[in-house]
Amino acid sequence: MDSVQTESAVEPHLSTFLDSLFDEPFSPLEAGPAPAALIDAPPIPGLFFTPSLRLPADLADSVMNYCLETFFTADSPSSGLPPLLTSLLDVLSDLLRPTLPPEIHSLLFPTVPTRARQAIINRYDPGEGITAPSLAVGVSCSSRLDSKDQAVWSVPPERSIIVMSGDARYNWTHGIEKKTADYVQSPDMSAADRGRWVERTMRVSITFRWLLPGAEVVGGA
Repeated sequence: MDSVQTESAVEPHLSTFLDSLFDEPFSPLEAGPAPAALIDAPPIPGLFFTPSLRLPADLADSVMNYCLETFFTADSPSSGLPPLLTSLLDVLSDLLRPTLPPEIHSLLFPTVPTRARQAIINRYDPGEGITAPSLAVGVSCSSRLDSKDQAVWSVPPERSIIVMSGDARYNWTHGIEKKTADYVQSPDMSAADRGRWVERTMRVSITFRWLLPGAEVVGGA
């Protein structure tokens, strides 16, 4: 059975730095101010991100409104992918087919799924940190990616689609630091122009992932 998991950084009982992708604690490095984040894909093996590839605006609005009205209420459902998210997967499959290696696309969108799929939906407001999504609906903000000896910052624009596999999926942690604004540098800026501050607003993100066999079963029967 496919399932939906919701997380909101505004709810105090949820761990702000729980890594939704890996189910492991995520602790940002305590360092000085971050360098300007680039609106581009970091050179990380297994990370597929094309800044110009966006979810259609009307679909993004529908998904965002549906998620806010459905999953962040006291009686929100907790299981089963709703039709809108199933349709979203179909759109993502078509959008990503030209940009992903065939083997990665087949892994993400198999003709006959053999495992249950989970959708993790995050909502957070300016100043709150949380783990990075696979699909970002709303305003862009700076994402931090850390390996054992390297940290990079990227700013996926709103409606961005990000695929993580291989090294990017298993050897890097992915998170969004607690800020109300991000210092951003776009590729077309001159070397003298170091960047500009961009204010954050409320954001919704969706992460799709496959569950291990039996992980979709909750409780005894």
